[in-house]
Amino acid sequence: MELLVATWTVRLALVGMLVVGWLSLAAGLGILDTVIRAALAAFVLLFAGRQILGFLETPEQKLARMRARRAGKAAKKKGDA
Repeated sequence: MELLVATWTVRLALVGMLVVGWLSLAAGLGILDTVIRAALAAFVLLFAGRQILGFLETPEQKLARMRARRAGKAAKKKGDA
């Protein structure tokens, strides 16, 4: 399900970027302003998608991710010492 949400998030960001770019050009803004606004829209939509993924994550998935991160840090510490 995470991959499905992530895929649709990227698609939404691309469509949003195109829509914002088109509207900016239609409003008579310059190319640079259009590109900046479109990139900002894509970033915001991708960030929103990341928040949605975090919201939809089950507690078991969060715990597994935290354990994997701790194990990685412990392994890195052992390798450094």
